[in-house]
Amino acid sequence: MEKVLDVMMLGQVRFHELSMRGRVVLSQLPFNVMLLLVCAIAAIADASVFTDPGFLIGQGIALVILILSFALPWDRLPYGLFLVLPILDFVPIGILHYSNADSLRGLNLLAVLPIMWLAGSGFRPRIMVPIGGLASLLIVWVPHFIDGTATPRTLAAEVLIPFMLFSIGIGTSVMTLSAMAQQERVEELLRRSETRERLLDTVLETVDVGVLVLDEEGQSAFMNAKQRQLYVAALPEGVPTDREEALLVFREGSEDPVPPDERVLRRAKAGETVEHEVFRLGRGAEARTVSISARPFDDAAGQRAGTVLASADVTDVVAAVHARDKFLAAMSHEFRTPLTNILGYAELLQDEETLSPAARSDLQIMTRNARHLNHMVDGILAAALTGDEAAAIRLPLDLSELVRQAGDSSGPEAAGRAIMLNVSTDGPLPVLGDRTGLVRVLDNLVSNALKYSASGTTVTLTAAAEGRWAVCTVRDQGFGIAAEDLKRVFTRFQRSDAAVRSGVPGTGLGLALAKEVAERHDGELECTSEVGVGSVFTLRLPLRVPPTWSAPKR
Repeated sequence: MEKVLDVMMLGQVRFHELSMRGRVVLSQLPFNVMLLLVCAIAAIADASVFTDPGFLIGQGIALVILILSFALPWDRLPYGLFLVLPILDFVPIGILHYSNADSLRGLNLLAVLPIMWLAGSGFRPRIMVPIGGLASLLIVWVPHFIDGTATPRTLAAEVLIPFMLFSIGIGTSVMTLSAMAQQERVEELLRRSETRERLLDTVLETVDVGVLVLDEEGQSAFMNAKQRQLYVAALPEGVPTDREEALLVFREGSEDPVPPDERVLRRAKAGETVEHEVFRLGRGAEARTVSISARPFDDAAGQRAGTVLASADVTDVVAAVHARDKFLAAMSHEFRTPLTNILGYAELLQDEETLSPAARSDLQIMTRNARHLNHMVDGILAAALTGDEAAAIRLPLDLSELVRQAGDSSGPEAAGRAIMLNVSTDGPLPVLGDRTGLVRVLDNLVSNALKYSASGTTVTLTAAAEGRWAVCTVRDQGFGIAAEDLKRVFTRFQRSDAAVRSGVPGTGLGLALAKEVAERHDGELECTSEVGVGSVFTLRLPLRVPPTWSAPKR
């Protein structure tokens, strides 16, 4: 009963949340309230109606119907049986109309309440609406048949109000069926939405990627189990904290904590998009290396709704990258440099006139095998550049240091060819990149400059900052590249006609791979050349500098 009263007072409880008994009572109650109002009007207009048997019988039947709505267990009875009550309501309406039509006019209009109940139930509307219309017609026609005044004229005069009530029933039925169809559609959408939400929750808890969702105020709205695990790894030992600036977050290869303004969480709250930045969380054996991405998202209205952060645990991958870099560094420097020296001295020995035929033959075998081994090293290094997995892991590097190492590595080859190799760097040039790929690019550019330069010339290797770029240039005084060949210098397996005529061995693959590596690092590799003067290859990579942020526009 309390819930019924709450619905009547437009409270928190909704009609469809009531039990079947509560809905039946609430549907019947307005009719009985209207009959109480009729009693109040009768007391003012004509108190003699209270002595009229028809008035008392009609009120009594209506009261019995209300009691039945309370008493019967409608939840256990067949659905639709409750519509017997609005049909029975026509009985007291008919009695009241017949016995008090002269003193209380318009009592037949009370039929609008049972008609709306029948039509608004949505149960068998093609049957219930006509029943209501017929019952309202009988209310006004039956008295004429009882009194013997039923003529076509008197009956026709009473048709208007029943027809109006019937029209109300049709309108109510149409609106009810439309509302029921809409409600069914909404419920279906809610079920689908709930299913998708459960699926999404299951997926987010299953994937081996930490996911953190921030709302539009920058507060945590969702964090899956993997993200909580990574969060624990960043907590100082024995110090529970929810302050982001207190977490142990480091750039890979550094022991200095990342300043709060440079941390991904702070930048994500400011609306910045972050792509695969690598950080180390925590210290010691329990530390984890993660690749973090962040991206804001909008709601259906296009307004900023929050940010999603994804943290992939790449601890094992980074360890493998470091191991690979050490191995390839050994291949490139510790192994390739001695091979270059062996080949250089072997070529010098072949010019020795006092060499016996047998010694010269042995020297040729040694040279051929050294060249074969050198090609194998080149092939291994080239294969290391074609994998996308390594390129996805970008670690802090100093391009100036890589340029100096490339100069040191190519020094013996330059000396063997009597070429002056000048190296000039302009302070540290911090970048984020794949060490193996960038080392191979620099080695390829310097090696090409030496191969296509004559003895007595100079190859210049420089590194400097230009705006937001770290720029490395390799300038030679070789025979240059013609304009028609310059257009396809970075095409795979393409070599210029001059390079082919020179007899210098090559596959035409090195520069193509070098350009791909530069582009994977969001950089550029360009070439300018003039025949007979030389070539200049320019590598540009984005500098890694602390960015500045501003609050996102709303």
